[in-house]
Amino acid sequence: TYKNLCEFIPILGCNSSSPIKAVDLNPLIQQLLTTHSGSTIFGVGGHSVLLSITEDIAAKVSLKPSGKHVRHEQSIFKLLDQVPCPYIIHSFLCAPNITYMPLFKNGTLYERMSMDDKPRPVLQWMLQLSEAVACLESLGYAHGELNPRNILLDNQDQLRLVDFDHALKIGDDLDVGYEPYVRASKAAQQISGGTYGKAGPITEQFALGLIFWYMSRGTELYAELDGPDKVDRLIEGELPVVNLENPIDGIIFDSSPVTSTDRMIQQPRKRNVRFRR
Repeated sequence: TYKNLCEFIPILGCNSSSPIKAVDLNPLIQQLLTTHSGSTIFGVGGHSVLLSITEDIAAKVSLKPSGKHVRHEQSIFKLLDQVPCPYIIHSFLCAPNITYMPLFKNGTLYERMSMDDKPRPVLQWMLQLSEAVACLESLGYAHGELNPRNILLDNQDQLRLVDFDHALKIGDDLDVGYEPYVRASKAAQQISGGTYGKAGPITEQFALGLIFWYMSRGTELYAELDGPDKVDRLIEGELPVVNLENPIDGIIFDSSPVTSTDRMIQQPRKRNVRFRR
């Protein structure tokens, strides 16, 4: 309910550089919940709230009036209309502060990987996600925040890439990300770019490779490590070896660029190969 949202907002923004207070919430949120009978709050992010308007229609509303992230995502939706891709979510209608789009209730890829009783068509998902990323790249953009939480599944187990709030033009500084799907450069190696380099094929392919790893293993890379240890290993380029005799590992090898200084963790009875540039 809207009351629950007002209580949750201070918690959501407690670590934010620009926290949101309940009094700052976009009045459109309450208006939509009141106007559309049966509508509910489906999800809340850092910049927007997703409302379930009907069983298959959602409204993404900026948490604050005139929020720049929703406006930016709408500009990406407009570009995506030029190259429709079945594995990218598209908008039905964009208006000030609100975007109407399809609603998928099957959850994210991250949630799906915890369900051992459901099939995992990994090769199908790899192909679909690659096509979605290539579609964005054809427009001159990188998603900028590729990770399993930004990938939805529809009722037919088809992937839908979502959340373009942080999409960047190729070559722009990349400062947003979620390890292990991004990695910072060593201070001595970072000549230019954002925290995670410059958005483009290298950063997107790195994320793809680690998502493919997650799809095929069922656990995220270095999930057993604490945050700082995970970050350190990524910065140092300590990435696991892959078995080229396995077709999926071969794709991971081809899609995951690394620098020439990266080292591999040794594993017995497997070819010592490394994700390549």
